[in-house]
Amino acid sequence: MVDLPRRGSRRVSGDTELKILLNPAGSADGDADFLARCFGTRWTQAMYRWYMQRPFLGEPPDRLILVDAERVVAGCGLAYRLLRTPDALVHRVSVVVAAATLPDERGRGYYARVLQAAAERSAVRGCTALLGFVTADNATGRGLRRLGATAVPSAYIVSPGIARFHENGLLRVCGAKVTPGWSESVGMRLRRAPLQASFHYPAPGDWRAQMVDRPCPVLALRVGTTCRALVECVGDTDRLQWLDGDARERVAAIRAIAVHAQRRRQRFFMYSTRPDEFAAARRLGLCVRPGFMMALAPAGRHEPTVHAWAALSWHVQSGDRL
Repeated sequence: MVDLPRRGSRRVSGDTELKILLNPAGSADGDADFLARCFGTRWTQAMYRWYMQRPFLGEPPDRLILVDAERVVAGCGLAYRLLRTPDALVHRVSVVVAAATLPDERGRGYYARVLQAAAERSAVRGCTALLGFVTADNATGRGLRRLGATAVPSAYIVSPGIARFHENGLLRVCGAKVTPGWSESVGMRLRRAPLQASFHYPAPGDWRAQMVDRPCPVLALRVGTTCRALVECVGDTDRLQWLDGDARERVAAIRAIAVHAQRRRQRFFMYSTRPDEFAAARRLGLCVRPGFMMALAPAGRHEPTVHAWAALSWHVQSGDRL
């Protein structure tokens, strides 16, 4: 089997007609255009660079593409991150990013090839798990289940259109400036919560690069007495990427931030792995779409560890995922 003549590419697996290429040379414009065709939404160069090329701890993501002859038909990114579990162990993981197949090529098993290649690459890179963040009806989730992935329940929480909430008894929301103490505070808080597993940011700059320096404008907010939030303004939607504060104020803070979006004539979105927030969101009149954080052990020696993650309490927020 011979690779396509693409400078910088390296074959991972394939057959005489289809080939998986690892990190093929190409332009961000061309790759962003491919993702726009797959998702039906606009991808700018800035978005592509942030999601598909931004390093973590100095390590850039990998890009896997499936080609049929010289035509790209499917692909995904693999971003490398860290998780910390309640036993204080830190695990290296890969996260599937922008998994996509061209609309006219779906239903042919192409994406199953991409997922298998992603698992193989994750094993080579020494990852405990390959993660995929999916809604309950997502094809990526079904593919990962077939490969034996563990499913951690989650929820995608949105306002139904421009939400209408009663404003009685709201916590006060005001603009804020992100200081070094924000990331230091959340690190201390998570270390004091031994029953929760979460993403791990070794240094304040790592947390800031993930949560603050995002591709779209980010609002920093103080909510109530103890809560701080980061909201990314993506088109007509305010995405609550990060929320920190006293557990007694957290649900009230979510309501206040949703109302803040309403006042700005924006939709509201958040992601959560906390069952108490699923229930609270429903009481607030928000739409709760079930999902999963899928975790696949790419090597057999990690399977017992990853299977045990289903029983853990997880604290993963929207900004942690991507």
